[in-house]
Amino acid sequence: MRLTILQLIKLRLEGYVYVGDQIRVGWKNPIPFYAFRCPIHGIVVDWARGYDERLECPKCKKELNLE
Repeated sequence: MRLTILQLIKLRLEGYVYVGDQIRVGWKNPIPFYAFRCPIHGIVVDWARGYDERLECPKCKKELNLE
């Protein structure tokens, strides 16, 4: 996924940026996805999880076998 210049600026200022709604197989409704920076993997895209809506790197989770 390529980010626009405006999205890159917002990512740098706020730490994350909305990149659009997506729906996955088995989901009933689309949910918002965000781009954010992982200290290990760089810029990644995922959805906010949990009540506190935290952003977790999907690549880190996969490496730790958490998903």
